[in-house]
Amino acid sequence: MEAVILAAGYGSRLGHHTREIPKALLKIGNKPLIYYAVQTLMDKGIKDIIVVTGHKGYKLREYLSRFDLNFKFVHNSLYKKTNNIYSLHLAIDHVRKGFYILNSDVLFHPEIFDCLHNNGSENLTLSVDMVKRLGEEEMKVKIADGSVKEISKQIPPSEADGEYIGIAKVHESAVDDLNEHISLVMDRKGRRVFYEEAFQSMIDAGHEVSYESTKGLPWIEIDTPSDLMTARYVVYPSITHQS
Repeated sequence: MEAVILAAGYGSRLGHHTREIPKALLKIGNKPLIYYAVQTLMDKGIKDIIVVTGHKGYKLREYLSRFDLNFKFVHNSLYKKTNNIYSLHLAIDHVRKGFYILNSDVLFHPEIFDCLHNNGSENLTLSVDMVKRLGEEEMKVKIADGSVKEISKQIPPSEADGEYIGIAKVHESAVDDLNEHISLVMDRKGRRVFYEEAFQSMIDAGHEVSYESTKGLPWIEIDTPSDLMTARYVVYPSITHQS
């Protein structure tokens, strides 16, 4: 397996925190946020990692050069005009086998990844939090008969079964299908949509999309200064305490 880390976003809602660095280099527990994702991948023997850069991408390349891993950096020069579906589109051209998708702004307990890594489904599998109280902003999912039937921020919280946390496993048999549906969605809706639209397109076409529960373990997506403080003073201590 390989990994794709999506790290092109500007992080505008974080204001001064990301003015001079990409979100992935925000300090959590005296280390950059991306350190924890890379360390988790290393612990599972995953050495081939594609990183899609954008805002201040050279700083990310400089930091990651200290790891003894096979990094391939793909720069999204249109990061201010596109969303993460375009970053994933750029990355998937370099994928040679099954791979993981990791949003670089997610801090997560390593066991969340362990559960996804050990999942034996031979398709697209999403890591889903089925415990968290949901609001309008979350990327919500509906689940039925053991698989994901709908994924969208527009799902009413009262009708959702959980939240996709921004980590997925793409089995080698699903890579071409995902690539096809990324292209279909961009042709239909442009490059400013979320890559989860491609997941929904796959579901609509009859492809099974599986899920793996986070089992209530701590994680957080860092979008705002409030999220950053929660990551530093609540989630990170909780992860280190449980690990």
